Amino acid sequence: MSQVDVLYRIQQTEDEIREDKKRLAKVVRLQSASVELINARNLVASTKSEVTRLRVKQIDLSLENDGLCDKAKRSEDRLYSGLITNPKELADLQHEIESLGRRIAIMEDELLEVMMSVEEAENNQEAAVETLNRIESDWQETFDRSKEEQAELMERLAILTDQNNQLFAILHPQSLQAYEDAKRRAGDLAVVALKNGRCRGCLLTVSSTKGKVVDEGQMVTCDNCGRILCPL
Repeated sequence: MSQVDVLYRIQQTEDEIREDKKRLAKVVRLQSASVELINARNLVASTKSEVTRLRVKQIDLSLENDGLCDKAKRSEDRLYSGLITNPKELADLQHEIESLGRRIAIMEDELLEVMMSVEEAENNQEAAVETLNRIESDWQETFDRSKEEQAELMERLAILTDQNNQLFAILHPQSLQAYEDAKRRAGDLAVVALKNGRCRGCLLTVSSTKGKVVDEGQMVTCDNCGRILCPL
């Protein structure tokens, strides 16, 4: 294997490594929670918080309403007990019972409204949980697949790196220097094929004399783009 062939194989391997690393970065990003998943989780949390808040309010109103009802019942019991004979005291007690009745009516309306809000909030929470479960299921499938692909890519990268190390081990220092120089001039595509007398990098014609040297496997660069020419 000529030094040019070694360089060409190194370049191919480096291209594969570069592409696999790009894919690996994408695969790793897939393992993070998506914006959709984060939003769904936040929605479930907020709906649960709202249900809790409304349930607490419902309990507080129920206790307050029970207290008013108990107080009204005690007042009614006193009113009809026959123990109170003073007209003014009887009138005051009657006014108190009427006032308590109005407060109880308002409280019961508010309690009914809160109960309806609790039911609506619970429905919203149930819908949010169902949506979250669906999104999490889809995300988990993506996560599992990405983990498998990550393992495959890591294994492949290890093999490619080992192959490249072996190729570099048989590369002459001057060949490596020529390769690095070509990469500085032309980027990652430093070694190109010579096909039908044309450089496949810049597509310009190479002299027949230089073409023969390329076919012999010697280190030759294109006069135009500076890339190393490899026989096809």
